[in-house]
Order: sequence, then structure tokens, then C-alpha cells
Amino acid sequence: MNAHSRIPVSRGNKNERGAALTMVIVIGAVLMMLIATSTAFSLSSLRKSSTDADWNGAMAAVYAGVEDYKSKLSNDNAYVKYGNKLAPFSVGSDLQLPTGVMTNPAFGLGTAGTWATVSGSNGTASYRYEVDNSKYSASGILRLRSTGRVNDSIRTLVVNVKQQGFIDYLYFTDYEIVDPAQQQNSNCVVTHAWEQNDNEHKNYCTEIQFAPGDVINGPMHSNDTLLICGTRFKGQVTTSNNKLPIYRKASNSGCTPTFEVPGSPEFSTSIGMPATNSEMRSETRTDLPDIVTRPGCLYTGPTVITFLNGGLMNVKSPFTVKTRIAGAPATSGTTPAECGVPGTSAGSLGSSGGATIAVIEQNLIYVQNVPGLSDDPNYTAPTSSPTGFTCTTATGKKGWSFGGNQFPLADEIIPWAEPAHYGCRNGDAYIKGKLGGQVSVAAENYVYVTGDLTYSDETADMLGIVGQNAVWVWNPLICEEYYSNNGNGAKNGTCKENKREFSLPKNRTISGAILSVAHTFMVQNYDLEDSRGKLTVKGAISQKFRGTVATTSGSGYVKDYNYDPRFRFMAPPKFLSPVSTTYGISELVEVSAAFKPNGVAN
Repeated sequence: MNAHSRIPVSRGNKNERGAALTMVIVIGAVLMMLIATSTAFSLSSLRKSSTDADWNGAMAAVYAGVEDYKSKLSNDNAYVKYGNKLAPFSVGSDLQLPTGVMTNPAFGLGTAGTWATVSGSNGTASYRYEVDNSKYSASGILRLRSTGRVNDSIRTLVVNVKQQGFIDYLYFTDYEIVDPAQQQNSNCVVTHAWEQNDNEHKNYCTEIQFAPGDVINGPMHSNDTLLICGTRFKGQVTTSNNKLPIYRKASNSGCTPTFEVPGSPEFSTSIGMPATNSEMRSETRTDLPDIVTRPGCLYTGPTVITFLNGGLMNVKSPFTVKTRIAGAPATSGTTPAECGVPGTSAGSLGSSGGATIAVIEQNLIYVQNVPGLSDDPNYTAPTSSPTGFTCTTATGKKGWSFGGNQFPLADEIIPWAEPAHYGCRNGDAYIKGKLGGQVSVAAENYVYVTGDLTYSDETADMLGIVGQNAVWVWNPLICEEYYSNNGNGAKNGTCKENKREFSLPKNRTISGAILSVAHTFMVQNYDLEDSRGKLTVKGAISQKFRGTVATTSGSGYVKDYNYDPRFRFMAPPKFLSPVSTTYGISELVEVSAAFKPNGVAN
């Protein structure tokens, strides 16, 4: 083949060449679409990943806001008064903005308003919160709406913030020993069992054990070491005993307890008891408008309160002159009709029939001792008594009578107690009946539960019972026959031990949150041979010292204690808090975002 030879090539016709060109263009277009789609998908994935991170980060910012507010409350209980009253969520709340060094950027509103920066986020995450304190004084509940922001992602939660305290437990004790003031044991060294060796504790103090047949149907805590014989614990059990064994089993046979919650009992830090309930009396003052926005009712001296149907209560309080006060010590007072009218006219607090009034809804009743200062508006001279009131001072028969009530009963054996029972000038509250409403009753001295104490509506009604000293389950004994001091059979000698009988029907039911600040919740005459049936408590019991309600021989009451689950979310009105108050979330729900990214309210 020479140099000029050519390799023949088939060029095809015109139609074939057009079809080939078209195919090339189509394939190129498909490739471009694939590349564009791939690129768009990659960019979309990047945007989605970024959005997810912002969305989750916004919720983290929400929780940062909640924790910030809880921290401020724990450091300063008065922080409940701070917030932005212009916030839509805060309508009806009594709030003020903190100023100076306390200025809080989380209370900002609008586009020009501030946000608080989440620590460690380099300014990319922030939060605001709004406060509703309108129900705080009544139920102890604060509502908080917290909003978190990361770039254009906004999320909002509404939470209920509640003080954590005694009513978180069905049963709480500081010490698992008999109240030294009720056992006449001057040698008892008041310490927790785990603070000294067992021999020291047994030698000086009388311990109380949880007995077979007892059922504790709810969470419980003791700052002390638990002594247990049998008993069924249906809720979480915690103790501040930091030594092993974490509880002590009684030496009796068949004393193995049942713990239904796995891990019980377990260690938990101690809860501090306040020294006094006197701050509750401050809730009846009219000269503290910034702190006490809705004063309660103050009664003086022995006061009998009977809850009636229809949300009413009957109050007999003959020593009472003023039902609200000003000053500490008090120098003046008022007599609002909602607390009952003092005096002796029919329907008044000092009349034989007492005053029948509406239950002081979502508020507090405080019963104080008759004041010893003559400048106090409720002062009554020691040598005087109200009209119709009889004060008995004879040794062994000290007590009082008024308006058909008599303490002690005729021929009642007065059990030993310190302070003594039935002081005729003491701030003692005697309560019973069926409550319709929400109220707390506190006493400077004793509270006596003189009959069943129940609710008209167990879903709506709520009672707090707070004694500075003991809260007693009134359980009087009548002496049918005495040894005579003078030989003529007169009832002025010593009662024969085998001639005593109980004067009240068996069984007792008490609904409410019970707290004895300095002493105990206890049954009078628990140690006699007669069985009193069942003591049913529906609520919560808190006390400094363990209260005795029965003996192992069968006298007294068998416990049937059941927790009121509402106490996880709310408290009786103006109920007393521990020394160190912490706050927890009792309810939480996510809602629509409260703000747009630019700060404008939705």
C-alpha cells in the first residue's frame, strides 16, 4: 500500500448523523441533571444537619433557662416576686423586674429586649423566660415558660416549679426515737443512731420500730437509721444513714421487711427541720403587702374548728380580739368578716355557738398562745377569762370548758405530756370534720385531731396541719372507778388500772399533710391494752421525732398510711418548707414557640 492509499470510512447519511448528535445531547443533559441533583441533595443534607443541630440546641437552651431560674430561687426564696409583668404569660401575676446587680437579661421582651446567653455556647444559644406566680401563695406552684433560641430555631416549654420538701414523702422523720418530751427520759441524747454507736443509742433513747402488719403506701425518708420488724414498704425508701447496714432489722423472729421498689432503702441527704413555725403567723399580718399579699386568719388561745358541709367551718375562739395583726410583736389589728367576728354576740367567735363562716379558701389559719405583752391587741390579763370560758387550774385536772367543749372530759385520765395537755391559754387547735376547700391550720402549741378529718371532694380539697409542738390523735380514756383518797368513793383518787375504757369509737381517718415542727405526730394513750383498730392517714406525715401509735402487744392503732399523689405537684396553702429549700420540676409540656427569632412575641 502506497502513501496515497486511504482507509475507507463510512460517513453515513444526513439522518444518521443527526440522530447521533441528538443522543449525545440527551446523554449530556442526563449527566448534568444527575450532577445537579447530587449537588442539591448534598447541600440539602448539610442544611438539614445544621437545622437538626439548631433544633436540638434550642431545647438545650430551654433547659438552661429552667435551671437558671431554679438556681436563682434556691439561692433566694424571695426571687418568686421577680419577673416581667408585661409578659403575656405573666398576666395576673404580682411581679417586678430586678435591678442593679440583680438585673436578669432572661426577662427581656420584644425585638429590643435582652436574651440570656447559654454559658459555653459562644453566644449562639440564648434563652428567655416568663413567670406566673399567681398561684404561688396558695399552692406553692410557680409556672415558668422558658424559650430557647439557636439561629432561627425557637422552642418553648411550660414547666411547673415546686418547692421540694416534707410533703414529697408520705412519711418523714428527723429522729427515729420517741420524743424525749413525751417519755420523761432526761437521759436521752438526741442524736441520730448513725452518729454514735448502737450501745450508746439503745442505752439512752427509746427507739421505735416499724411493726409487722404496717403498710407504708408511698415514698418515705428518715434522717435517722430505720429499725424494722416486718412492714411492707410500697414506695421508695430513703435514709440519711451513711453506714452499713443501711437499716437495722429488729431481733424478733419473722421480721423480714418487704421493699417493693428496687434499690430500697437507699442513702439520701438529710432534710433540715425549721426551728419554729412562727413564719406562718406572719401570713396573718397586714403590714407586709410586698410579702403577704393575702393575709390569713389569726385566732388566739384554745380554738375549736369544725369543718362542715358546703365549704363552711365553725370556729370557737373566745380569747380572740383581732384576727389580723400588724407589727412584730403586734401593736394593732383588724377584724375582717371573712375570719369571723370577735365578741360574745350570737354568731361570733366568742359566743357559745361560735362563728360559722366560709372556709378561708387557699389561705392559712394560725392559732397563737394568749400574748403575754399588754400592748398586744389580743392580750388578756392572766387573772381574766372570756365570758363563758372556764379555766381549770387544779393539779391533775388542768383544762378548760367553753361552748359545749370540755378538755379534759369529765373523769378523763390526762396522759403525761410536755408541754402539758389542755392549757387554758395555749395556742391549741382542736379540729375535725369534713373539709370543703383548701386551707392550712397551724398552731403555736398543739394540734388535736378530735375526730375523723376528711375531704368533701378528694380531688379538689386539701388540708395542711402544722403544730409547733405535737400533733395529737385525741384518744381520751375515761376512768369508771377510782381508788378513794378519803374512803368515801369520791372521784378524786387514783384510777384502778383494770377499770379504764376508751370513750370514742374505734378507727380514725385523717386526710391532709401533717407536720410537727419540734415534736411528734402521736396517739394519746397508745400504750393501753385495748386495740383501737386502724389509723388511716391519706396524705403525708412529717415530724421531728417518731410518733408512737401502737405497741407490739396490740394496743393502739394499726397503721394504714397512704400518700396523696397530688403532693408531688402542689402543696397545701402556705405550708411550711424545710430549712434549705430546693426546687424541682413537677410538670412539663412543650408548647408553640413563645417568640419569633427576632424576639417578637408569637
